[in-house]
Amino acid sequence: MRILQTLDSYYPKFDGPTNVITNYNKAFLKMEGGKAQSEIFVPRHPGYVDTQPFPVHRVRSIRSAEGYYQGTPGLDGKLKRYLKENKFDVIHLHAPFTMGRFFARYGKKHGIPTFFTFHTKFKDDFKRILHIRPLVAIMMHYIMKTINMCDRVLTVSEGAADVLRSYGYKKEIKVIRNGTDLTYPADAETLIARVNEKHALAGQENILLSVGRIVENKRIDLVLRALQIVKARGLDFRFIIVGDGTYKDKLAALAEELGLADRVIFTGRILERDLLSGYYLRSDLFVLPSLFDTASLAPIEAAALKLPSLLTRGCSTAEIIAEDRNGYLADDSVEAWADKICRILQDKEGLARVKELCHKEVYRSWDSVCEEVYAYYEETLAQMKKG
Repeated sequence: MRILQTLDSYYPKFDGPTNVITNYNKAFLKMEGGKAQSEIFVPRHPGYVDTQPFPVHRVRSIRSAEGYYQGTPGLDGKLKRYLKENKFDVIHLHAPFTMGRFFARYGKKHGIPTFFTFHTKFKDDFKRILHIRPLVAIMMHYIMKTINMCDRVLTVSEGAADVLRSYGYKKEIKVIRNGTDLTYPADAETLIARVNEKHALAGQENILLSVGRIVENKRIDLVLRALQIVKARGLDFRFIIVGDGTYKDKLAALAEELGLADRVIFTGRILERDLLSGYYLRSDLFVLPSLFDTASLAPIEAAALKLPSLLTRGCSTAEIIAEDRNGYLADDSVEAWADKICRILQDKEGLARVKELCHKEVYRSWDSVCEEVYAYYEETLAQMKKG
């Protein structure tokens, strides 16, 4: 099966969908007998050289906001020639903007089954960025037109499916949850030692961790305010924040204001997967208060390294959590988070038990995910051949 996948941004910019499409392609590449041949089409980013083990086609683009580049596939003659000379069995969109719209139309025109995965709460993003209701409505109309062109739609959680239905999507939605490329390593102690040495953490108890883009809608400020209460109750801890983003300076200023600057460590963005594993291994609790994410990858990464997560009760990401069994949930308030953090960190036996169960029940590999995706492709192809 020859698979075409597309996304509206890619490396050197990095986010959840970038992680997903990269790991889809790595997993497809490993499938037995070369049964899945997948290529991705993304906007050109001047000066960036791709080193992926699968084909990455860079499409003409124009500079956009915040260092992003917007694809202009309709103006790319080289792309059109390639598509004329190469036939694909399946098209899979991971975003609904210029790249997604072009390939949705292409699939419809040429009778190629076209899939779309809904990763992001677009309406929330549009409201945050645009601030003008008619512009939000225009953008929602644009993306829904793209999504409705597709033959099949997937989401990464039941909550994400509910959001998409609230946007007006009427057809069937298939839920296929995300995975991770991380696995529990043989050299765990060596990786832990690297993190200890880097941040002088030898002997330190009660380490909390956040990993991801540092943006306002991740709500890491709620964790900082909860930790101010935890500190006042006399519990020692360190909070490691891995990542970078537009909200980092404000978050660092808040940590200073709350008297937590000596307990909060900003590492910046970490691309080395072994080192990132070291941070998960060294920590006692992963924290993600976000209500925005449809299904964050980070708690699954954490579970691969036997690190349980504390999430906000009722959020989409929390669907994978059985409370106090393979992870933890807290109500959406600073006080509730402070109470829960204290209880978790003071119950060492319970935490050890949850660490093991999160690895058994929350962790999922990309290989497993892509076997399910591939089977869905096959099922759809068979259905469409029957008419």
